[in-house]
Parts: sequence; C-alpha cells; structure tokens
Amino acid sequence: MTEYIIETRDLVKVYGDGAQVRALDGVDIQIASGEFVAVMGPSGSGKSTLLNMLGALDRPTEGQVLVNGQDLSTVRDLDTFRARTVGFVFQLHNLIPTLTARENIEVPMMGHARRGQRRQRSRELLELVGLQDRMNHLPNQLSGGQRQRVAIARSLANEPALVLADEPTGNLDSHSGAEVIALMQHLNHEFGTTFITVTHDLAVARQTDRVLVMQDGRIVHVHDVGSPYEEDLKAFRDSGVGQALLSGEDASLTCLEPEEREMLRRVLIGVE
Repeated sequence: MTEYIIETRDLVKVYGDGAQVRALDGVDIQIASGEFVAVMGPSGSGKSTLLNMLGALDRPTEGQVLVNGQDLSTVRDLDTFRARTVGFVFQLHNLIPTLTARENIEVPMMGHARRGQRRQRSRELLELVGLQDRMNHLPNQLSGGQRQRVAIARSLANEPALVLADEPTGNLDSHSGAEVIALMQHLNHEFGTTFITVTHDLAVARQTDRVLVMQDGRIVHVHDVGSPYEEDLKAFRDSGVGQALLSGEDASLTCLEPEEREMLRRVLIGVE
C-alpha cells in the first residue's frame, strides 16, 4: 500500500467577505513519501495558496489536509508541528541579515536542541550543501545561489519529512538555479526527503517526478515526468516541426532522407 505523506480532500480556500475569491476549488491530491513534485500554473491559479495549506501556514475554508496521516485541523500546536515536520524554502531566502550562515541554520532548532547539538547539526548541513567554508559569512557576503543553499540547509535543520519550496530559483540566474535544483534532487534521492516546489520554470519542473498543473484553483492536469530523453522527445513532438512531421506535411528537414524522416515520425508516434 502506498504511503502518502500528503493528502488533500476537497480542499477549498475562499478569501474575502464581499467579492469573494475562490483560491482553491475542490483540490484532491495524494503525494507519496519520497516524491519530488512540481506545481505549475499561471499567476493566481492557487499554487502558493496550496503550498500554504500543506505547510499549515493557513487554514482551509472547507476540506481536509493530512500530513503523515494527521489531519491538520486536529493539530493544537501548529507552530511545533511545522517546526518538526515541514521545512520551507522561499523565493526570497528570508535569511536573517545579521546572523551568519551557521546561525541562520540554527534558528529553527532553538528551543528544543542544546547549543552543542545545534552547532553540530549546522556544520553537517553546511557541508551537505557545499558551504562549509562559508560558515561564518553573513548573507550579504554570499551569492544568490549560496544564500538559497543556506536556506535549503535551514529547511532541513529539524530533519523534516517534507520540504515545501515556493519559486526557489525565481531570483537566481540559470546557472545558480540549476545548482539549487540539482541539490534538491540529490537530497531527495539520497535521503528520501519529499519535495514539493512551486515553479514557473519548465526546466525546473522537468527535473521532478511529477507535475501538477493548476488553473483557477483546481488541478487540471497531472504529468508524470519521464527520463530526459523521453522529455526531449515529447517537447520535440509538441513543437511545430514535430507536429508537421506527424501530419506528413513537413518539408523543412531537407537534410534528412525520406526514409529517415519516416523513421523519426514513427518514433514520435510512439511517444506517450
């Protein structure tokens, strides 16, 4: 039987008293432990609202959110629950500017871990994200990608089973963004940490296991991500040239012999 770390049942979130906005409109999802899931959709589709519900940062108007089988509506101390169960990574890393990288990572552990334990854990996490030599640097002494890696390390401070990331590469250049996603992939594969990330970047989504596409507060499509080769084939199939090949109307690939074009067409036909 599949073990779900996240389940939502007919999840609804309505904002406003007068002209109401239905940010979530009957969302049902199931996410297995150890998955890496992307949530995509246009602005205003409900992506960040969904993440807030999953992380117990906001309460639903109707429906249920279950994390590790526990209905969040029954949790009395949500602050403690969040600290011990869920890690957060935001587009703006939200590091405390007057604290060093090590001290920022220690913040979530304060109140339930001794100073020596916090020091040891922060050192381990900085080594894990490749920043052990930046331990005593302030955020303004780090690059954007390095700050986001510190934020990821901080999200793991209490060894959560689930990490929620809201546009974690949104403020980064393509190289730094790729490094951050590669780090998240490594943590997902190496430690089985479940990651759910909101993103507008298709290149980021293609690095995950599954993509949930939202529109108008609903999940309108679920896409299982294949291998990079399969994803490239799908992208080519859906391109103008690929569609022309499939229809037999393409005359632009003059570098290919007719039999080569026919072989490529057959490959594209076989792409699910």
